[in-house]
Amino acid sequence: MLPPSFNLLEQEGYLISSCLTTGLTELRSANVHNKGAFYSALFNLSIGMERLLKAIIIMEHMLNNSLTTPTKRQLKSYGHNIIELYEICVKIGKLRGVNTPPPLSSHAQAAREIMNLLNEFAQSARYHNLDALSKSQTGVDPLSQWSSVLLNVLVSDVSKSQQEKIFTRAKLIAQNIDDITLTIMHDLDQNPMSTEQALAMPGLHDQAVKHIVLHIIKVLSPLRELISDISHAAYGLGEGTPPFPQMQEFLEWIWDDRQYVLRKKKWP
Repeated sequence: MLPPSFNLLEQEGYLISSCLTTGLTELRSANVHNKGAFYSALFNLSIGMERLLKAIIIMEHMLNNSLTTPTKRQLKSYGHNIIELYEICVKIGKLRGVNTPPPLSSHAQAAREIMNLLNEFAQSARYHNLDALSKSQTGVDPLSQWSSVLLNVLVSDVSKSQQEKIFTRAKLIAQNIDDITLTIMHDLDQNPMSTEQALAMPGLHDQAVKHIVLHIIKVLSPLRELISDISHAAYGLGEGTPPFPQMQEFLEWIWDDRQYVLRKKKWP
């Protein structure tokens, strides 16, 4: 008979995979005309990332403490700080003698910005709109943060020729319909957009978000390797049945291949 920890972590594996794949799929379809997808991506990716990191920490704790799990108070002490949870997993990797995951500082700037955005959203920014309505103290609007990430990724990952192609097409269409068109729209920073901007933004966002997905995959891939190492270590305990499943199997869809990721729109 399987121990309760096996079944519970198995269910957690399904949840983690579902959150992450839903988040990536939503992000891939997000643009200025589909702002809700940015929020959905933030909700699912922040939850999936946090739970993946906590699963790694819990499993490592079990291996080092005669299969006892952390107390509720211990788990609660980790909070929702994704950056701190990630760095704990980096330390676990080093103690295990594996090279994954690397420190966040070694990732590309875009990856660090994305992780900071997920971290901010997990801790407080998910309530930004409601907090702002009540005139409470608020941080940066998550959509504005997305805008910053998108602009930076356009500069670092998308060629100028590709951007110019999108702008040229939008300008041509705008010139032909401008006299019969009224555009009342706002960008992710809540600035009014011209017809040309409204036509260009979806294409620019499409180019940026697929590279953002690639950066997220590059963060997730080492975490999959770490949880695989921990999962396999359970077989060395001499127990009749392992205390947890092979958790990496829930993340088999994570494939760090540039061309594959850039083409993929639906996950897994």
